[in-house]
Amino acid sequence: MKKLIPALIALILIPFFVATGAAQDNKAALINTTKFLEEKPFDKTAKDLRSAAMQYVIQTDDVSVTLCTDVLKGVTDKKNKYGSDLMAQYAFGMASFKLSNPDRKDDEAAAQLAGLESMLRAYEAMVAEKPKAKYKGVDELIAKRDSGELAAFVQESGCGKTPK
Repeated sequence: MKKLIPALIALILIPFFVATGAAQDNKAALINTTKFLEEKPFDKTAKDLRSAAMQYVIQTDDVSVTLCTDVLKGVTDKKNKYGSDLMAQYAFGMASFKLSNPDRKDDEAAAQLAGLESMLRAYEAMVAEKPKAKYKGVDELIAKRDSGELAAFVQESGCGKTPK
Protein backbone atom coordinates (compact mmCIF):
# COMPACT_ATOMS: atom_id res chain seq x y z
CA MET A 1 0.00 0.00 0.00
CA LYS A 2 2.85 2.43 0.83
CA LYS A 3 4.29 2.03 -2.68
CA LEU A 4 0.88 2.73 -4.20
CA ILE A 5 0.37 6.04 -2.39
CA PRO A 6 3.04 8.07 -4.31
CA ALA A 7 1.69 6.79 -7.61
CA LEU A 8 -1.82 7.81 -6.59
CA ILE A 9 -0.58 11.23 -5.55
CA ALA A 10 1.03 11.70 -8.95
CA LEU A 11 -2.10 10.56 -10.77
CA ILE A 12 -4.13 13.06 -8.79
CA LEU A 13 -1.72 16.04 -8.92
CA ILE A 14 -0.34 15.98 -12.46
CA PRO A 15 -3.72 16.49 -14.18
CA PHE A 16 -4.37 19.60 -12.05
CA PHE A 17 -1.34 21.29 -13.54
CA VAL A 18 -2.47 20.71 -17.10
CA ALA A 19 -6.17 21.44 -16.63
CA THR A 20 -7.33 24.86 -17.70
CA GLY A 21 -9.53 27.07 -15.56
CA ALA A 22 -8.62 25.27 -12.34
CA ALA A 23 -6.39 27.94 -10.80
CA GLN A 24 -7.26 27.10 -7.19
CA ASP A 25 -6.66 23.41 -7.85
CA ASN A 26 -3.33 24.21 -9.51
CA LYS A 27 -2.26 26.30 -6.52
CA ALA A 28 -3.08 23.50 -4.10
CA ALA A 29 -1.43 20.96 -6.39
CA LEU A 30 1.78 23.00 -6.50
CA ILE A 31 1.87 23.40 -2.73
CA ASN A 32 1.25 19.67 -2.21
CA THR A 33 3.81 18.74 -4.86
CA THR A 34 6.41 20.99 -3.24
CA LYS A 35 5.95 19.25 0.10
CA PHE A 36 5.93 15.81 -1.51
CA LEU A 37 9.18 16.48 -3.40
CA GLU A 38 10.83 17.77 -0.22
CA GLU A 39 10.16 14.39 1.38
CA LYS A 40 10.53 12.06 -1.62
CA PRO A 41 12.79 13.70 -4.21
CA PHE A 42 13.71 10.34 -5.76
CA ASP A 43 10.20 8.91 -5.92
CA LYS A 44 9.39 7.25 -9.25
CA THR A 45 6.83 10.00 -9.90
CA ALA A 46 9.21 12.85 -8.97
CA LYS A 47 10.43 13.57 -12.51
CA ASP A 48 6.89 13.91 -13.88
CA LEU A 49 5.75 15.96 -10.89
CA ARG A 50 8.77 18.25 -11.21
CA SER A 51 8.10 18.73 -14.91
CA ALA A 52 4.40 19.49 -14.44
CA ALA A 53 5.08 21.82 -11.51
CA MET A 54 7.77 23.71 -13.42
CA GLN A 55 5.49 24.08 -16.41
CA TYR A 56 2.83 25.54 -14.13
CA VAL A 57 5.25 27.97 -12.44
CA ILE A 58 6.55 29.16 -15.80
CA GLN A 59 3.18 29.54 -17.49
CA THR A 60 0.86 30.73 -14.73
CA ASP A 61 -0.13 34.28 -13.94
CA ASP A 62 -0.97 33.14 -10.37
CA VAL A 63 2.58 33.62 -9.17
CA SER A 64 6.04 34.58 -10.38
CA VAL A 65 9.43 33.77 -8.94
CA THR A 66 12.91 35.15 -9.42
CA LEU A 67 15.80 32.73 -9.16
CA CYS A 68 18.65 34.46 -7.41
CA THR A 69 21.87 33.15 -8.89
CA ASP A 70 23.93 34.58 -6.03
CA VAL A 71 22.47 32.09 -3.55
CA LEU A 72 22.54 29.21 -6.03
CA LYS A 73 26.27 29.30 -6.83
CA GLY A 74 27.00 26.29 -4.66
CA VAL A 75 24.00 24.41 -6.01
CA THR A 76 24.08 24.73 -9.78
CA ASP A 77 27.67 23.66 -10.34
CA LYS A 78 27.85 21.15 -13.21
CA LYS A 79 29.46 18.65 -10.85
CA ASN A 80 26.33 18.59 -8.70
CA LYS A 81 24.35 15.75 -10.28
CA TYR A 82 21.10 16.93 -8.67
CA GLY A 83 21.62 20.67 -9.09
CA SER A 84 18.76 21.11 -11.56
CA ASP A 85 16.36 19.21 -9.29
CA LEU A 86 17.40 21.39 -6.36
CA MET A 87 17.04 24.56 -8.42
CA ALA A 88 13.51 23.46 -9.38
CA GLN A 89 12.71 22.78 -5.72
CA TYR A 90 13.93 26.29 -4.87
CA ALA A 91 11.48 27.72 -7.41
CA PHE A 92 8.63 25.54 -6.12
CA GLY A 93 9.36 26.59 -2.55
CA MET A 94 9.19 30.26 -3.48
CA ALA A 95 6.01 29.82 -5.50
CA SER A 96 4.38 27.78 -2.75
CA PHE A 97 5.26 30.44 -0.18
CA LYS A 98 3.72 33.18 -2.31
CA LEU A 99 0.59 31.14 -3.04
CA SER A 100 0.20 30.17 0.63
CA ASN A 101 0.77 33.74 1.83
CA PRO A 102 -1.00 36.05 -0.65
CA ASP A 103 -0.67 38.92 1.82
CA ARG A 104 3.12 38.52 1.58
CA LYS A 105 3.43 37.92 -2.17
CA ASP A 106 5.68 40.99 -2.47
CA ASP A 107 7.94 39.94 0.42
CA GLU A 108 10.74 38.76 -1.84
CA ALA A 109 13.19 38.11 1.00
CA ALA A 110 10.73 35.76 2.74
CA ALA A 111 9.95 33.99 -0.54
CA GLN A 112 13.65 33.53 -1.34
CA LEU A 113 14.25 32.15 2.14
CA ALA A 114 11.27 29.79 1.85
CA GLY A 115 12.57 28.57 -1.50
CA LEU A 116 16.03 27.89 -0.10
CA GLU A 117 14.61 26.09 2.93
CA SER A 118 12.44 23.90 0.69
CA MET A 119 15.46 23.10 -1.43
CA LEU A 120 17.53 22.21 1.62
CA ARG A 121 14.81 19.88 2.95
CA ALA A 122 14.75 18.11 -0.42
CA TYR A 123 18.55 17.90 -0.42
CA GLU A 124 18.58 16.35 3.05
CA ALA A 125 16.05 13.76 1.88
CA MET A 126 18.25 13.08 -1.16
CA VAL A 127 21.35 12.56 0.94
CA ALA A 128 19.45 10.35 3.39
CA GLU A 129 18.44 8.09 0.51
CA LYS A 130 21.61 8.41 -1.57
CA PRO A 131 24.63 9.53 0.47
CA LYS A 132 26.58 10.15 -2.76
CA ALA A 133 24.17 13.04 -3.46
CA LYS A 134 26.10 15.05 -0.87
CA TYR A 135 27.54 18.26 -2.31
CA LYS A 136 29.81 20.78 -0.60
CA GLY A 137 28.08 23.91 -1.93
CA VAL A 138 24.71 22.79 -0.61
CA ASP A 139 26.23 21.67 2.68
CA GLU A 140 27.52 25.22 3.10
CA LEU A 141 23.94 26.52 2.78
CA ILE A 142 22.80 23.98 5.37
CA ALA A 143 25.52 25.24 7.71
CA LYS A 144 24.22 28.79 7.23
CA ARG A 145 20.66 27.62 7.95
CA ASP A 146 21.69 25.66 11.02
CA SER A 147 23.65 28.60 12.43
CA GLY A 148 20.76 31.01 11.80
CA GLU A 149 22.64 32.89 9.06
CA LEU A 150 20.54 31.93 6.01
CA ALA A 151 18.14 34.91 6.18
CA ALA A 152 21.06 37.34 6.46
CA PHE A 153 22.77 35.57 3.55
CA VAL A 154 19.65 36.14 1.41
CA GLN A 155 19.57 39.82 2.36
CA GLU A 156 23.30 40.35 1.82
CA SER A 157 23.15 38.71 -1.61
CA GLY A 158 20.52 41.20 -2.73
CA CYS A 159 18.06 38.40 -3.36
CA GLY A 160 15.50 39.87 -0.98
CA LYS A 161 14.89 42.91 -3.15
CA THR A 162 11.68 42.99 -5.12
CA PRO A 163 12.50 42.86 -8.85
CA LYS A 164 11.55 45.90 -10.88
